[in-house]
Amino acid sequence: METVTIPKKEYQNLIKRQEKVEIELDTVKKILRYEVDEKQIKPAVLKRWEKISRDLDKDNGHSFYSLKDMKEWLQNL
Repeated sequence: METVTIPKKEYQNLIKRQEKVEIELDTVKKILRYEVDEKQIKPAVLKRWEKISRDLDKDNGHSFYSLKDMKEWLQNL
């Protein structure tokens, strides 16, 4: 392995560029994950979620006493 000497100013510039690239890469990762997750949701499920969201916006919430009741309600949407 060879050792290379570079000026301190150049080294600092490299560090700043590295940090900038890492921040931009993190942003791209977040966008990509969001897009992939959106596309994996089935349209029928997304439609159900939108209906639930509309009902909640209209203050039409639902309470459930058991998991079974909740599943039945979701099936009937």
